[in-house]
Amino acid sequence: MVSVSGAETVGTLAACTITASPARIAGFRLKTRGRGGYVLPWDNVLAFGADAVTIRSAENLRAEKDIDPADPAHKSREPLGKPVLTEGGDGLGTLADIDFDERTGRIRRLVSTEAEISGDQILGTGIFALVVGAN
Repeated sequence: MVSVSGAETVGTLAACTITASPARIAGFRLKTRGRGGYVLPWDNVLAFGADAVTIRSAENLRAEKDIDPADPAHKSREPLGKPVLTEGGDGLGTLADIDFDERTGRIRRLVSTEAEISGDQILGTGIFALVVGAN
């Protein structure tokens, strides 16, 4: 991730967090050199490119330790690698990928190891799983 205000690399994208309503990317967790863990809220992303994600300013990074567990940017809301369950408890594999609009952060679809699910079906995500509505 590169800050356009300081023309500096601020970190490497490590994970994303999501919200259910509306289904969108809430923010990104960054790996940084010697600074500790940081979160960048979606609203500070300028663009996604083939080689980098540009952000407004490194000043908009939030220390991961300061993120409240109820905040959509909290690490418990990271969905990748978690089981995908329907609201009825049926397993749909493990979340492998998220297809989203790079301009708005709206989630188009989820790709699990067993299914493709519309982003509109996301009900919530937590420490253990991502829960989606039934088709």
